[in-house]
Amino acid sequence: MCWYCEWGVPKAVADIYHIAQKKLNSDYPGAMQFGPAHIVWDDFNLSDDNVNWCIEHFDEYKHGYPENELEVVMWSLKELLKIPEAERDIMPDDVDDNHLELYPPKVETIRI
Repeated sequence: MCWYCEWGVPKAVADIYHIAQKKLNSDYPGAMQFGPAHIVWDDFNLSDDNVNWCIEHFDEYKHGYPENELEVVMWSLKELLKIPEAERDIMPDDVDDNHLELYPPKVETIRI
């Protein structure tokens, strides 16, 4: 299990995800988790480097998703960058994956 899977993401990150799901009018993660931003939304790589990589390589990983869904995914990535990295990418550096319970978040988190 991963730290973000155990504890959730910061509320501001979860808010972006939930707004995107509403824009997609779907509870199915589809393009959000399996498309060009999967390393962010499915793997929880929330650093600037990872978000920017998804934006830069977006067209390479469209996988045939409808354009309207892809627009929402791109919107979500750009919105993430508006949150300072230190507030978005909050997993402690020294996490022991076998003892995630010992590394609680220091901010409000929500599982997505």
